[in-house]
Amino acid sequence: MIEILPMEDRERERALLRKVEAAGENARILAMTERGETLGWVAVELRGAVLHILRLSAGAYDFTAPPTMEESFVLDTLVRSAASYGENFGAAAIETAFPDFYRFFAARGFSTDEAHVFTPMSTIVKYE
Repeated sequence: MIEILPMEDRERERALLRKVEAAGENARILAMTERGETLGWVAVELRGAVLHILRLSAGAYDFTAPPTMEESFVLDTLVRSAASYGENFGAAAIETAFPDFYRFFAARGFSTDEAHVFTPMSTIVKYE
């Protein structure tokens, strides 16, 4: 079963966040695991009403080519989980700390520019 939760190993989380340039003191890592194996993670931080996606990691994916179907699944699931996490804490929008890659975010309805991508929370989190 796949789980995506804030990283339980706080020491490992701190070590990963030290490598994330834009991470502030309230940044968290949401880890995607299956049977104890980490499939990927997303570094996020809530700043006011905006959830900032600081970095994405999907196994060995290095962003030099379009993601495979499996990598896209991991990345997409992490972005959606990050949105859900942000919405739980009152975020109204999502921004990244990096530009789009291979139209990954644009294909999901995000607006893009040369520096980052952004969208209202309602693009990902559906309200009834």
